[in-house]
Amino acid sequence: MTRSSDATADGCRQIGGQRPDTSFDVVASSADAWRRAVARGIEYSCVIDGSLTLRFVVAGDTSSPSLDSVVVRADSASPHVLQVLHRDRDAEMPLPYHSDVLRAIDLDADGHRDVAVGRFWGATGNRGYEIWRYDPVARRFVADSALSQIWNPNPVRGRACVSSTSNSSARDDEMGMYCLRAGRWILDSAESHTWIRDSHRVRHDIRARRGDSLVLLKSEARPDSM
Repeated sequence: MTRSSDATADGCRQIGGQRPDTSFDVVASSADAWRRAVARGIEYSCVIDGSLTLRFVVAGDTSSPSLDSVVVRADSASPHVLQVLHRDRDAEMPLPYHSDVLRAIDLDADGHRDVAVGRFWGATGNRGYEIWRYDPVARRFVADSALSQIWNPNPVRGRACVSSTSNSSARDDEMGMYCLRAGRWILDSAESHTWIRDSHRVRHDIRARRGDSLVLLKSEARPDSM
């Protein structure tokens, strides 16, 4: 159960449209039929803060299955459209088992949930989202191009920071923490493992921000144990 006071938890529940289905046959014809059903629209009710709940419809084109817009309405039977969030054209369609088409999660620790719409689902677990942050003064969502470029964004509880994780293999991965400073997301720290193929070793690097630069704090290589 989602609590409106816990702004770091996903605040959405699906209330209409095609639902995720882990038993769905993912052969090409079946997946295309599922995607066409999704493109007709998936509807969610999302808690933005303790006093604001909104409806979101993620919809697109059924002839060439795609999701190209997010329609924002009041959480009522009113057809009035509050805002339309337009997506980038390179966003891919979800597969039947993708349950994170839309998430509402507070990424900047301001007490209001922001909206993340799935854009890319990688085979190694890398996931990309288009992100709109809620502006409580304008009472509108504003596109965040910086957060939309990082993999697997998740909030750091109690701080205006977002963690990012990605990997390209079982031996190569990167982790970073971006913090909001003077209206900009700045990479505050980073950690990586890199497979050195020629010597069959894995290098572990840790970096942290010192002033205007990321400084290498630790770098060590160990034998590859896999």
